[in-house]
Amino acid sequence: MARLLTVDLELEQVRAIVRDLDNALDPVGFARLHGGVNDVYRIDLAGAEHPLVLKIYGDEPAWAVAKEALVAGWVGERAGLPIPRWLRVDESRTRISFRFALTTWLSGVTVRSLIGAPGIDVAYRQMGALLRRLHAIPMSAYGYIVADGIRRPQPTNDEYMRSAFDQVFRQFRAQCGEEALTRRLEGNAQSRFDLLQHSTGPVFCHDDLQQGNVLVEHSKEGNLQLTGLIDFGNARAGDALFDLAKALFCCTHEDPRSREPLLAGYGDVGHPDPEEALWLYTLFHKVSMWCHLTRRGDGPAGLLRDLDDMSR
Repeated sequence: MARLLTVDLELEQVRAIVRDLDNALDPVGFARLHGGVNDVYRIDLAGAEHPLVLKIYGDEPAWAVAKEALVAGWVGERAGLPIPRWLRVDESRTRISFRFALTTWLSGVTVRSLIGAPGIDVAYRQMGALLRRLHAIPMSAYGYIVADGIRRPQPTNDEYMRSAFDQVFRQFRAQCGEEALTRRLEGNAQSRFDLLQHSTGPVFCHDDLQQGNVLVEHSKEGNLQLTGLIDFGNARAGDALFDLAKALFCCTHEDPRSREPLLAGYGDVGHPDPEEALWLYTLFHKVSMWCHLTRRGDGPAGLLRDLDDMSR
């Protein structure tokens, strides 16, 4: 089982890290933020209105730190709400024995922490609109993003997704060992591959827009308002519906009521058969997620049942 990254930090180490950025800054305390597989800390500064964030990365993948900094620079203000700014990336392992980044702090709490609260539908609508703005960021090709850009860029969605499906089904076959189930899923996917030709072009895909990666707070009027988007570790260049399907899959897993307001906020998806296209991409995401969680040792039996249902 893959363990969560945990790092024992001392205040003097944190001070040294921050003063490499700006010797005038004076850290007076730090606290671990919960969620994710990496250690992330809020660093409080003497006399400063806003803290900093220290994000510590494991050894793999080697390109993770540089990728997030690269992607954040691409997105910039185009998300229409704050995202972290990467202030410093250090992969030297001199201050601590891990690679790390210092970023700006974003106010708010995760949408996840308010699931079931009054007015949560408003936040979900805003999440849908946020995803639509991200999909207005054009990319040069289809493919997964690493430290220096798109890895093995593909010119068409059809080529990219056929290759991606082939890879994920090979992983699933090896990990699951259920040949009949794998064949049924492959057949159901391949019968819909013509839908992949209707992409309007490669766009920026966050590939993990869910309640834990979106921040929110109450406005003075008492309404929920998104305050930030975090975590660009999964980002890729792809078809907009690929990303929408991932957001719907992840968000409805945590809160089934999120689907309709998310879709309402997103608006017209611009595909001749949106439901079938979303079904196809959701199949990809569920197979991929099952493989990922199984490698971690989480044993997602419920997800395997979902895949069995999708194979019928």
